[in-house]
Amino acid sequence: TPGHDANDFDIGQRHGLEQVTAIGEDGRMTADAGERFAGLTVREAQAAVLAALEEQGLIRGIEDFTHAVPFSHRSGERIEPLISLQWFMRMDELAAPAIDAVRSGRVRIVPERWARVYLDWMENIRPWCLSRQLWWGHRLPVYYCDACEETYVAIEPPARCGACGGPVRQDPDVLDTWFSSALWPFATLGWPEQTRELGAFYPTDVLSTARDILFLWVARMVMMGLEFAGDVPFRDVYIHSVIQAADGRRMSKSLGTGIDPLEQIELHGADAVRFGLLAMSSSQDVRYSAEKVEQGQQLANKLWNASRLILLRIDPGAAQAPAGRLAVEDAWILSRLQRAISETRGRIESYDFSRAALGLYDFVFAELCDWYLELVKPRLYDEGSAEREALSGRLIALLRSTLALAHPLIPFVTEEIWSHVPGTDGLLAGQRFPEVAPELIDERAEAAVARAIGAVQALRRWRDDAGVKASAVIPARLEADGYEETTDHVARLARFDFTTGEDGEGGHQVATVVIPGGTVQVLATEALDLEAARSRLVQRRAKLDAEIARAQDRLANSGFVERAPADVVDAEREKLARLQDELSQLEQN
Repeated sequence: TPGHDANDFDIGQRHGLEQVTAIGEDGRMTADAGERFAGLTVREAQAAVLAALEEQGLIRGIEDFTHAVPFSHRSGERIEPLISLQWFMRMDELAAPAIDAVRSGRVRIVPERWARVYLDWMENIRPWCLSRQLWWGHRLPVYYCDACEETYVAIEPPARCGACGGPVRQDPDVLDTWFSSALWPFATLGWPEQTRELGAFYPTDVLSTARDILFLWVARMVMMGLEFAGDVPFRDVYIHSVIQAADGRRMSKSLGTGIDPLEQIELHGADAVRFGLLAMSSSQDVRYSAEKVEQGQQLANKLWNASRLILLRIDPGAAQAPAGRLAVEDAWILSRLQRAISETRGRIESYDFSRAALGLYDFVFAELCDWYLELVKPRLYDEGSAEREALSGRLIALLRSTLALAHPLIPFVTEEIWSHVPGTDGLLAGQRFPEVAPELIDERAEAAVARAIGAVQALRRWRDDAGVKASAVIPARLEADGYEETTDHVARLARFDFTTGEDGEGGHQVATVVIPGGTVQVLATEALDLEAARSRLVQRRAKLDAEIARAQDRLANSGFVERAPADVVDAEREKLARLQDELSQLEQN
């Protein structure tokens, strides 16, 4: 049926088959359908054809089967393809510069694999059917003379026919919507006039879009921009992932799988929803993650509470960080801040929004709040001391930089906190993104505090495994290198007393805890029940052995490794390594 099916039409073109049009523009059968069926609607003709076949005894059997046919979303009727005369645009001359723009890097498509899809389509592009039979749109600049059958395509409408002087009429068809949309980047800025807006905003930096309009819109904007405006319309094209329902189906109101973002904002906050969407973004389609949104809510709450602690405890007169030697924990957080700025900037510029969001979470939640503020609390609570005054200025500077770092990802809570920070001027949205200060990167301080954090975590884990009460302070001897500046921090945060074990004084040794750079020798104390501790450690080892075995079995399953998303497999490997490390420490202890 070369006159009624797109694929058959192509076959008919190749083989020179006759194109019979059996359905007319009024939706009724034409004379070519046969005298018995001419004038019938499609549905009537189907019933009449079936009756004719039955009359002639040509029906062997009838069965139902399902196949794909297009239906109109407006009328609900099945769409019947129809050959008609249309206007086409030759695409080879337009496609070549647009192909070169991507190949040369003038236009960067992210993720990169979509650039290959773009190029494959452009290199095999076919003539573009431009005319549409719609009521609204840019009307085709085509004019006809019915008297002498001349056709004119012109920017300015001809008053009369140039050949015979007769009247002309304009084609009633309009341009394809995507043709009009392709003009958008420059047509909205006053083109073809060289306006200030055109000079300021063309080309723009980035287009964020979905993959399903990479050809319909993106490629056509590139072609039109190069042809008419003389430059590409944008430098980067970011193809964002599609967020599916939690069960992997597409989000749909009719299926009941959709999520109302306004309800989520009401429940968790706008920053939480924004963070969650960024954190769950990927180069592939992703499932909606309520956990990521909740993680964003936790981050906003944590930053708010940390800022409240700082702003309520600092000296009111402190406005800037003082010069002078830094405590090791101060040097550490400033160094970690520089790395967070560098990593976040790089990830945003490469459109790796998931790692940008999760990296920010780790810096604010773990390093700034869980560790640094705990390390400086003795100084922060030391009323009237010179150290507290110096720390106040450093905390204000640190808070400003952290808010500016987090602002692109969680703008509302950061803007509100910014309004309460002493010495700030104007809106946070008007500030520059922080720049890395290389001179503040201090690998020695990072190593010292990382060692101290590792020791506190090991000692806390040992306390949990041994069943020691949280309030108990355990006597011990610190026999490790690299704790010259952090001994007091480790003792306070892990609730150990290293002074009782100095010079061999104190009770006898009852346990050993391995920490980075050495060990902590635990001394006898009424707070520690050795038999109960030993029993708990044996139980913990059995539990770790079982969890390790499960993780190893899962990673040994080729089906899981090959078919599961890469981030899920990586997370399982990280979990196994963490469990094995914990087991190793438990055995050493």
